[in-house]
Amino acid sequence: MSLNSILCGFKQILPTIIPPAYEQLITGQDLTIRFLSAENLPKMDLVGTSDTYFIAKLDEEISYTQVYKNFYILIYCSIFNRSMVVSNTLSPEWNDEEWIVRNVPLNAKLTINIYDKDDDSLSDDHIGQVEITDLPNYQAPSEGHEILGLLDRNRGQFHLTIQSIESSESSKKLPRYTFDGPCTYSRHNSPTVGYLTMLNQDAIYSTWKIRLRRISVFFPLYERQQWNRKYRIAQTLFSGTPRSIAKQHVFKLAHKILYGRTIKNNESGRLNNVDDLWKLIFFDDKTQKIRTCIYTYIIDDNTWRFSETGIGFFTDYASKHALHANCSEYVRYAGQFHPRPKYGWNRCDDEWELVFDNWSGTYAPHANLLKNLKELLEFNFPGLNIVVYDFKNPLLQESMDNLKLFEEQTKRDSICVSNLVFKPTFNSIK
Repeated sequence: MSLNSILCGFKQILPTIIPPAYEQLITGQDLTIRFLSAENLPKMDLVGTSDTYFIAKLDEEISYTQVYKNFYILIYCSIFNRSMVVSNTLSPEWNDEEWIVRNVPLNAKLTINIYDKDDDSLSDDHIGQVEITDLPNYQAPSEGHEILGLLDRNRGQFHLTIQSIESSESSKKLPRYTFDGPCTYSRHNSPTVGYLTMLNQDAIYSTWKIRLRRISVFFPLYERQQWNRKYRIAQTLFSGTPRSIAKQHVFKLAHKILYGRTIKNNESGRLNNVDDLWKLIFFDDKTQKIRTCIYTYIIDDNTWRFSETGIGFFTDYASKHALHANCSEYVRYAGQFHPRPKYGWNRCDDEWELVFDNWSGTYAPHANLLKNLKELLEFNFPGLNIVVYDFKNPLLQESMDNLKLFEEQTKRDSICVSNLVFKPTFNSIK
């Protein structure tokens, strides 16, 4: 059977799978959602009140993604947002929880699940849920949305605002449910892992998660990087055997320890520009310097996740990238990166840059997508100096060797930042 006949048959089947509300499917809206507060929540703890957070989600639908001129594939699609934890109150307020999403179907549904955080338990208590439909005509009820718990019991009220406008011509060209800001970050500090790694005097091991805009534009969903079937360590994780399944379970528990939002060991905020990226992520307040180290990173459907590669516990861990990816079989991209002074290690008080590579045995991402990575980061942080190398490039090893040599010579004590210039240089973008 020829390929053309297969495609023709597929096109004949498509109308039977497309929902009846075809107009709503092909017409989009741009949403700006501001999550404000909740009130009258039930007391969830024996001592205290409630440590509240929510997870908001837009749909779990089949979206239609154009891959070739006349050929479409079906892709499972959803988008979600997890808030920060507001501690010890029955009336939590979220001051920084905004969500801009482009090209959302008109019949999309917003679901908000509210939880009570419990650091001492494997799972958090579910308080209740809010569902909102007809987003284009949304009007906020004056008394808030009723939070419904088990057996539809009233568990309080939730307040938010939703602005819906018809998608612009540029938005219509974006993939469905494109997250478009704001960029936010969360940092989780793990004393347990810090004790095992001993990377610093405080015995704290940190992981960062940064929500990036328009990841699907630069790394389309249908071009995700699958686990490397030629890599022995990846085979032990993803082969589907009972042993690999057990190993995945261990990895997912470790991922939860590394990235789980807790009440005490977390910080979060917005990254409004490249200055914020340097100051809030890569600048160490205690040592008053840029952290000079090598990071392991992955980019998934919504976020850029990374931590210091380090010496010891995690350096030789079976798969650092699978650990960051929560044992997902796919990522958008993966590798390592490190900061360095743009004009050499003798000019640490001048501009800095980030050097990225595709060094991941688990996912073996294609080198030709490094340019997409550079464009994604420059789009999110205009003025950020980005250099990309294939992991086989000798210049990459030279750059990492220079970083390690600098650390040895200075013992991480000589990066003077009192005159450090964070001002972005826009003409430096390549």
